[in-house]
Amino acid sequence: MRIAPPRRQGLASDAEVLDRVNRVLGPVEVAEDLTAQPLVSRVLRVKTRSDEHSIVKWYSALADYQRELDALTSYTPSLGSDAPRLIDHDDTFQMLLQSEVPGDRATTLGQDWDPLIHYRAGVLIRRLHESAQPVRSDQFARQCASRFEDAAGAVDGVVEPHLLSEARLLIARAMDLETMLLVPAHRVNHPKNWLVDPGGHVRLIDFAHSEYDPWIVDVFLLEQDYWRSDPNLKVAFLSGYDREISSEDTTLLRAHHAVMAVRALAAAGGSQVTKAEKMRARDMFDRLLGVTLF
Repeated sequence: MRIAPPRRQGLASDAEVLDRVNRVLGPVEVAEDLTAQPLVSRVLRVKTRSDEHSIVKWYSALADYQRELDALTSYTPSLGSDAPRLIDHDDTFQMLLQSEVPGDRATTLGQDWDPLIHYRAGVLIRRLHESAQPVRSDQFARQCASRFEDAAGAVDGVVEPHLLSEARLLIARAMDLETMLLVPAHRVNHPKNWLVDPGGHVRLIDFAHSEYDPWIVDVFLLEQDYWRSDPNLKVAFLSGYDREISSEDTTLLRAHHAVMAVRALAAAGGSQVTKAEKMRARDMFDRLLGVTLF
């Protein structure tokens, strides 16, 4: 069992982390700053004097660091070169040094609407889900209920109480299921986290949200952003995954949707949230219940 590292406030400095990387790889320089959420994490591409590239990531939240460390230690090795390889880590800085995965994001390349890419992603996600033994548990729905209530208080006055009650019913239906199989899920399975090389090979990155969940959780973002516009992408992904969505899967997916929707609405009340993010949150809740809130 890993001993919890000393807690630090905020992100470690670039200088601290790069000094640690220098001790592992030798002298490096920053080739590119890949940071997308600077309050959450820092991500740099670094290169050695021999022009070998690696990725260094460090987190402000211990939970994000531990989830990705667990994934890179326990799940992604079975994916081989189709996911990052852990080179080193530092608990004090909450830092992960990992191999660079070849390719560009499918969203950058405009390949996020390609059925073949979705098929190959389905194959890859199935491999991730089978990278460790599944666990039978009754905790998923209970966790959904807890997370829903944590966020629900922040949407008082934004969502009518009877609509929140309807959303709670979706979670209650999931709680009626006695147990379900949980697998190592990515939880942000989306073309932005698929890297595609010139030959069309798909690889998977960014495991900071990874944890054991029902397999269906890994179709949530695809359903929200892609399947609703092009059902052929659903067919392609599920063909690659080699599974159909059952009624039980749908019940679990709707419980997860309820949590994600109310969390998105709660976050949309923040002062630095963009108009597009607010609209996305509203749309997510609208689609959950088939109503228009605003």
